[in-house]
Parts: sequence; structure tokens; C-alpha cells
Amino acid sequence: MYDKKAIALLKKYYLPYSTDGTPSEADKEAAIKAGVAVPESVMTHDEIVAEIKALSERITVEAAAKAFLYSLSTGDTRYRSALGSLLVAKAMPAHSSADTERKSGSCFVCGCSHGLEAAERIDWNYHGVFRCLPPVQYGNSPDYSCAEYVLNDLREFEKLPAVEPCEEDYIILNRIFGAVSLMKSHNKDSALVKEINRQKILSTTANGVHCLLGILSMCGILEGNEEKGFLHTYTNYDGGFGFRDGLIFFPLFDWKGRNGVNYNAVEEIFGSFSGDRLTPDKAVAETAPPSVNKTNSKAEQYFTDGQYTIMLTDEERRYLALDPVSPEWETVAAYSVTHWLKKRTVYFYEGNTIVKVIFEEHSVDENGGICWKIYQEFDTHLETDNRTMLLPLTSRGRAKPVTPTNVMAVMPFGCDVSIYLKKGESSICAGNRRNRQYIALGENDRIKDIATDSDFHAFMEYYIPTCPDDYFERIAAVRSMEHKTVRFRAGDIFRCQVDRKKYAYGLILGKTRDIEKWKELPKLHSFRHLMMQPVIIRMYDFITDDRDMTAEELRGKPLRTPGICSDCDILWGTHPIVAHKELEPDDILFRLSLARQVKRDEHMTLFSAENSVKLFPKDKPAKMKTPETLYVEWGFVSFEMPWNDVPEELRRMLDDGVYYNGGVSLGIHGDYCGMTLAAILKESPQVLMQYDLLLPENRDKFALVMRSLGLPEDCGYDDFARKYGGITRAEYIRLL
Repeated sequence: MYDKKAIALLKKYYLPYSTDGTPSEADKEAAIKAGVAVPESVMTHDEIVAEIKALSERITVEAAAKAFLYSLSTGDTRYRSALGSLLVAKAMPAHSSADTERKSGSCFVCGCSHGLEAAERIDWNYHGVFRCLPPVQYGNSPDYSCAEYVLNDLREFEKLPAVEPCEEDYIILNRIFGAVSLMKSHNKDSALVKEINRQKILSTTANGVHCLLGILSMCGILEGNEEKGFLHTYTNYDGGFGFRDGLIFFPLFDWKGRNGVNYNAVEEIFGSFSGDRLTPDKAVAETAPPSVNKTNSKAEQYFTDGQYTIMLTDEERRYLALDPVSPEWETVAAYSVTHWLKKRTVYFYEGNTIVKVIFEEHSVDENGGICWKIYQEFDTHLETDNRTMLLPLTSRGRAKPVTPTNVMAVMPFGCDVSIYLKKGESSICAGNRRNRQYIALGENDRIKDIATDSDFHAFMEYYIPTCPDDYFERIAAVRSMEHKTVRFRAGDIFRCQVDRKKYAYGLILGKTRDIEKWKELPKLHSFRHLMMQPVIIRMYDFITDDRDMTAEELRGKPLRTPGICSDCDILWGTHPIVAHKELEPDDILFRLSLARQVKRDEHMTLFSAENSVKLFPKDKPAKMKTPETLYVEWGFVSFEMPWNDVPEELRRMLDDGVYYNGGVSLGIHGDYCGMTLAAILKESPQVLMQYDLLLPENRDKFALVMRSLGLPEDCGYDDFARKYGGITRAEYIRLL
């Protein structure tokens, strides 16, 4: 059928788009004589279009359709793509280079990239190679619709002797149509290629199968909802048809399993000679043999069907903003086990839709004892294809297998409750991640001692009767409030809900991303190393049951020391803006930080350099990196003091704690408002707040720092700024 030497030449020099060298004239002549290669010629765009239209009049659809069928059993691909090329040629409008647009160096209408300005030499073998060979990789897929391919294909096809299909050809095409019927609604062409190869319908590579499907798509037999084949319409080339994964098969990339086979197009193209050989009832669907059941997960033994770490009642769910469980829902469980972790994910199905998920994780020690447990339940709405594949959420998405990882990766469409169980450290978080509204449960002292299911129900028996009358107004907001973006500015006052009845308020002092642009901010400053979108805030130092306090009512109320937090809780409305005030100097305060510095490099930020100073107890001598300087930062002042000039008593203080904070808090809360440092440390012994030099409890350490810097022990920020060249609070307000 083929001259092997000529095919080898095409494969070597023309199949890849990136090649070294060119064929010798003798080899090329031999390949041309064998009818495999094509001689170069000089043409203009208009001559190419004119010849295409002439060929479309001489060649019949019936001849091309018979040739396509003939190629299936024989494997002679020289006969295969002419059907698609002919339909493109018949639908292509007559047009001239002078009257059409250019896009990406090609004609906007037909995709011709040669002879647009003047006659040009064309090596047709760069297109003709795909009549004989499939591409070696998807990035090199044939561009069947461009004018050069269409012209060369029809020219060479016209030279071939006429052929007639045999019965085996109809069987093969019906088997391909049968494979289409096995596709799930979301499946794309790549899944169909796999199925055809699984059934061994064609003796070719996966790329060869893809090329055949591309031709069927051009004919309108496999077409999507948006993009149609060339049987009745013509789609302008427009600088190159859309593609996916390196494939340029138009319009195959828009086809999905739900589109199936367009039998109207089959009848119109093959019906004149095929009779009833290609009808839906003739399609042969060979289903895959049933898969062997997987071995049960080792984690399954740690869980009991229908029994969960926390057995929530529907009444408890109502108070936690969750949907009740319907007795009509079906459940499917997935398990996972490692040496330390045992996991179970349970999907609740309403039909083929996942409407609720329960996830459990148990951590065990080397003796099999439980270290901690996690129980998470959330409401959602995930459509699946027969409970095997998650359907994409958008038209651009892809279906994915129903696995715990894929299910948990989709933000719940309803509310979410997460319970962590470890005696003395337990916690409960309930809310709606999509609108960032959460239930302020409070009751931390009670919750942290929950260790079992019975402990949880005992807590809920206390919790439910003590909820305020308007509790379900808040639940309704958590469940259904629209997600929004909040504009905010310095001087805005926001409200935090501490628990079901109590509130805290905070004041926004500014956004560090704006401050970074000020020339007044030193180049060596921690603000230039912060991640996220940080805001400077100060919480009012009290808790109240008044949720409607005004700026006037908050005037004169004490403020806590400043914090730097992510703006998410403000930006997304978790903590609503409730008032605004004109900032006053007494509102403004900045963190005071001290850090020992060794020699820094480009990978170290101001405070990460402190980590290079190894600290050891005095009774355990070891080599230490000696600091070179002491870095001091307060507000808009930053400087370094030679380590040799740092007084001994200040060095000892720095050995006893971490007197800097170079990070950003993820959330904002009012949990510590109105509490003394002693009370905070009793609740959270490890909290870094204890080293805040601006706290009243640390006034002795603050005095020591000021003395060491040559300032009065009761020095205020403005005096510090004047001595070391920073801006004052009033200047800061003016710059805002």
C-alpha cells in the first residue's frame, strides 16, 4: 500500500514540526514518484481558494464518504480525511486576500498562511504528512481545516482510484458509534479515544483514533452544543480554531458524551449508499467487564456504619445552622488509613446529588490509643454522574472522580460544623465559608473539656436553653446572607461578636499596603515584608451586650495595644463596619519591636534573622551566633544599635522572651478584650502577647528599653519619633 522508504522520509522530516535537516533531492524525488510526497509549488492565496472551490465541484460527497469507510478496515489513511476536507471546501465562501482580514499571519476566513501578499512557494508535505501518518504527540496535531491542508488533501484524493466499502467497514463505524453510547454525559473526546482503544476497534495509535474522531466532528457527526461541523455551516478560521490540550480538532473539542452521535448527519453523508447499515439500533456497545471489588480499607474496622464520633440530632443541627438528615438519603462511605490516622468520609445522596458530607479523622498513638478526633459535617450540593464522577461546576471545568479529596476541595454550598476533640483543647467552629459568616458560640471554658459524644450532648443541653430570643435571626443570616465585598478606610469602627450575647468593637488605623508607598516609611521596615493584605487595628478594651454602640459612645473608651491582621474579616463582612470617627492622636499607636540581628542575607527578613541567634539555658553551654546589632522598630522609626553598645540588663531581657512580631494574624477577634495579661496567660499560657512592651504589665521592661535608648522611662511615641526621625501621630493622621 505504502512505499516504506517514502513513508520513512515523511516521518523523519515532516511529521515533527521541529526537525533538523531536509531530505535530499533524490530521496524527495523517489517519495514523489511513489505517490507519497508532493512537489512544492508557487501559489497565491486567491489561487488556493479558487482551486479548492473547483475541486469541491468535481468531487462528490458519496465518493469521499465511501473512501472514509474504506479506510477503516484497510487502514489506508490516504482515503480518510478527504470527507472532512470536501465539506470544508463546499461550505467555504469564495473570497480574496485583498478583501479579508489577517489574524496571526493567516487569512481570517480560510486559515491560509501562504501567498497573502504575493505568490509564495509552498512545501505541501508539511500538511500532506497527516494524510498518511498520525501525529507523534498531541502538540503536533494536524490542522485539518486550514486551506493548505484542504487543497492538498483534495488534490491527492482526486488522483486515487475509486473504492467501495465492505461490510467490515460498517461494523467498525457502528462499533465506534457504540463506544460513543457508553460515554457519560461529561466525558470528552479523550475518554472516547480510551474506550475505542480498550475495545481495540481500530488498529492505530491513540493519536490516530483522535484524528479519525476529528474528521467525524468536522462532518457534524460528533459536534457540541456551541460549535458545529461544516456539513451545513462554515466557521471562519479566525486566526486558528480553538483548541484544548494541544488539539486543534474543530469542533471536536466542544463535544461531550451528552451530545452523542448526530445520526441526521450520518444519514445525510452515508445514507445514499449505506441503506440501514448505519442506524442507532446497529450501534454495538461493548461494555467493559465488571471490575473486581477492591479490598476493604483497613480503616473500615475503626468505624461502625451509621455511628459517628458525634451523633448530632436534627435539633442540634438547627442550632448549628445545618440541614436535618432526611431518612430517604442514601449513604456511601470512603475510608483511608495510615499508621497514625484513620479517616472516614460519608456522602449523603439524594438521587445522584451529594447533599451532605460527614468527615471523621482519628489520630492514634503507637499503642492504639486515641490522641484526638475530628468530626466535620457540612451541607452541599454536588451533582454526580451515577455517583462515580463529580460533574464540573462550570462549563470550563472537568469531571473528577468522587473521592474524599475532590469532594472536600469544593467549598460547601451550605453551612459547616467542625469539632475538634481533645480533653482540655477541644473546639467547635460553625458557620458558612461562602459568605464568611460564623456562629459566635463562646463558652470556650465549657467547650475545651468536651471529650466524648455524651460530653457534647451535655454541652448542647446547656447551650440551647441559654440562646437569646433573636438567636435564629443570626442563624438565618449565617445560612443565607449574600457574600459581599466591603469598602473600608482608616477611622472605621467594626463590631466583633464574642459569643451569643456579647460584642467587642475595633478601630481601623490603616492599611499597610497603602503605607508602604509613603516616602516617610523607612526602607528597612517590617511593613515591607508582610504577607496578605494587612490592616492595623486596635480593639476597644471591653466587652458589652450592646450591639449598636455609636462612635460617640465609644469616644474615650480604652483601646488595647495595636495588632496587624489580615483584612479578610473586614473585607468580606465577617465583622461589619458599624461607625466611623475622625482619628485623633490618642487613637494612634504602633507596635514596638526589638530583635537581635546577625549578618543578614537576601533570604532573611528583619525578624527572621533573630531566629539565627541560638538560645540555650545557661547550664547547657553551646556555640551561639553572636548578634551584630539590635534592631529597633516603633511606628515610622527603625534603626540598628551596635550589639556592643546594648546594656547588659537589656541583653538579659532579650534572652527571656520574643520582643518582636513580624507576622500578620489571620483573623480578628475580641476574645481578650477587657482581660488583664494575667487572665490571658491563664487561658493561653503560650500567647506571644505576653511580650508586648506596650502593655501596662510590661511597663518596667518598657522603661528599661527607653533608658537604654537614651529616653525618659515614660517616653511617648511622639517623643521617640522626634528623637529618631520618624513622623508623629498627628503627621500620620494627616498623611492618611
